Amino acid sequence: NPDSLNAHHQRLCVCSPFYLAPPIADMSEDGHDATKQHSNTRALDEWERMGLDKRIEYDNLRRVFERLDLKKDDRIDKQELKAQYDVLDHKPRPNTEYGLSEVEDIIWEVDEDANGWIDWENFVQLYLRCRKDRTGREPTRLFNLIEFMICDKDGGGTMSEDECMEILYHRFGKEVMKDLTDQLFKRKVDEAEKEFTFTEFLKLVDGNNGILSQHMKKMNKQQQ
Repeated sequence: NPDSLNAHHQRLCVCSPFYLAPPIADMSEDGHDATKQHSNTRALDEWERMGLDKRIEYDNLRRVFERLDLKKDDRIDKQELKAQYDVLDHKPRPNTEYGLSEVEDIIWEVDEDANGWIDWENFVQLYLRCRKDRTGREPTRLFNLIEFMICDKDGGGTMSEDECMEILYHRFGKEVMKDLTDQLFKRKVDEAEKEFTFTEFLKLVDGNNGILSQHMKKMNKQQQ
């Protein structure tokens, strides 16, 4: 119901890994307030150049990219991507209709340079396209992994209910979430908040078979 949705939404601003804290005020030598500036101006310039809205997005993406880049060569190949899926106990398909493994297919979707791996630029641009997409046409398999890993800061393989709720709210909108919040997040009064595994998260957001994706497609058809 709307009250349940609003209660979740109000908690997101402080729980979210995407939350940007207000600037810290400091006193300058002449006694006036001065905002502390981040010393790493190179990184600041880079996140703006790449089209990210906030510095925290850059930091989150860099953290995830470096976790995936096991060989520390500033690229993500199929072995490294498969290793992360193994950590999350997720089983990509060994074969797709294109004659590739699913991991190879995911890299092919993102690899703008056709060199067989995902570099930092590819990685960020895929994230940006998917965050802004409202058509449902962008490939989201790597994007799903990125958003999950942003929330799974300690690498424990789960995300909190609030973190999951924020992703769903941003991706599918208020109307879809209003319809499905109780179904997806309902629990007893004394029951702890749910922790979502990657597989459970995919059951919600997968573009073909996810609960929310199917519901949104149904709503779109009704509106046509």
